Amino acid sequence: MFKKLFIGLSIEFGPIVVFFLTAPEMGFMPSTGLFVTLTALSLGYAFIKERRVAYFPLIAGLSVIISGVATLTFSEPLFLIVKDTIYNGAFAIVLIAGLLTGRGLLKPLFKSLFAMNDTGWKILSLRWAILFVLLAIGNEIVWRNYNEITWVAYKGYSTFITIIFAIYQFRLSKKYRLPDANTWGMRRGGDL
Repeated sequence: MFKKLFIGLSIEFGPIVVFFLTAPEMGFMPSTGLFVTLTALSLGYAFIKERRVAYFPLIAGLSVIISGVATLTFSEPLFLIVKDTIYNGAFAIVLIAGLLTGRGLLKPLFKSLFAMNDTGWKILSLRWAILFVLLAIGNEIVWRNYNEITWVAYKGYSTFITIIFAIYQFRLSKKYRLPDANTWGMRRGGDL
């Protein structure tokens, strides 16, 4: 279970970790090229290995590739930088809209993995919506007030916080699990 989780996290977050580590030495543009390349390779590997790519990594990966290519093509870092505000803001709006209409919109995306009741799904959607709002605000503050390399550091640290936040949500899935779920609220047989 945890081996598959580690591989999944490496595929999803490995390129950003490399971007975070290489940008101070290589510079923003060369590390952006590496980031885009590794993201494309990660998506390709995930597709070859699983014959599919989960929604969030696919959307995140394609947004990195599109904004990264635009950044490199036009020599304009803002394409990649502002992408985070748009991405996080859009997800926050979608999740909040779902909650206002009485639905936890993460359920359709993750119901094959987690077995929680509707209360758990709504709480999970609210928590992620709040995180996405905070990440969008943080991104705006950092890119407007600091240079590109400082933004890369912010991106790296915010990614680490997002991973810790995601892992912490297992407590929620454990608390609101359905009777057919395992101890951590995951569907039996659907290990990570």
